[in-house]
Amino acid sequence: MSKIVEVTDQNFEEEVLGSDIPTEVDFWAPWCGPCRMVIPIYEKLSEEYEGRFKFCMINVDENQRTATEYQIMSIPMQKYFANGENVDEILGAVPEDTIRTMVEDILSRFPADEMGRLKVLLASWVEHNEKHGEKFNKWVEKAKNMESDPMYSGALQAAEEVEKAGEQLSQVLAELEENN
Repeated sequence: MSKIVEVTDQNFEEEVLGSDIPTEVDFWAPWCGPCRMVIPIYEKLSEEYEGRFKFCMINVDENQRTATEYQIMSIPMQKYFANGENVDEILGAVPEDTIRTMVEDILSRFPADEMGRLKVLLASWVEHNEKHGEKFNKWVEKAKNMESDPMYSGALQAAEEVEKAGEQLSQVLAELEENN
């Protein structure tokens, strides 16, 4: 039995933008042959990914407000959403492996489980700190000469705390990846 959710102009925000798991929306119409070709793929995947990824369909003829808002000019158009944002799309009828690859990529970037979300957040934090750490350290070296200024003193203290927190988060991320 299909787990595809039929969405409309009225429930799009709740079902798609408000979803707590990544969501695919198939913009389609009953008269569209290629649209009908991909429906069995989405039916299969909706069962396989149940609870981790939501699959939806919206009839563009009956829900023109949403179709216009997302500038749907050709169908089938599959738009992918995570955290209320449009994060990717596929235009046209494509094979199952193309859709599956997209779903897996989105799940890796926007996991549906709390542990996965934590890993993504920590990895982002660590990457950001590594990327900007050198610039930050140069600033800290220059600011140390101005320790007598209370503003710089507070900033230096905060910088040290951020550095320690970054090290702790890196360690937690390494442990999480090691245990999974």
